[in-house]
Amino acid sequence: MTERAAIETLIKDAYEARHRGDLDAVMGYFHRDCSYRLSGASAPAPMFMQPTGHAAVRAQMAELIGAFVFSNVETLALTIEDERAALHWRADVLCVPSGRSAPFEVMDLFTIADGKILSLVQFTDTAGVAQLTGA
Repeated sequence: MTERAAIETLIKDAYEARHRGDLDAVMGYFHRDCSYRLSGASAPAPMFMQPTGHAAVRAQMAELIGAFVFSNVETLALTIEDERAALHWRADVLCVPSGRSAPFEVMDLFTIADGKILSLVQFTDTAGVAQLTGA
């Protein structure tokens, strides 16, 4: 399998696990020194924290998986260059605590190391997320 194909499979499999709510499987795709950031948010809401390290990212992912359910997921583009990747996708998002739902587009930037996700920076409509959550 080529490096590009391996990264494409890694990302695809990680997102399939996320969309089915499988935290253990999701975290199996993350590097032990991983980081996650939802970019663009200035509010100190829990979903906008920027955890570093496997345990901290796991805690954040558990919160996100419990709070947001995705449907009608569609990949719009995936670009891979060396150890970096960009995924543009959209989905209908249900915020479980508020019961509200809305369509969202998301751009995710990845850095891959040792066949795992080292960093993930996610860009979406943070004002829309705040509205969806009722924040």
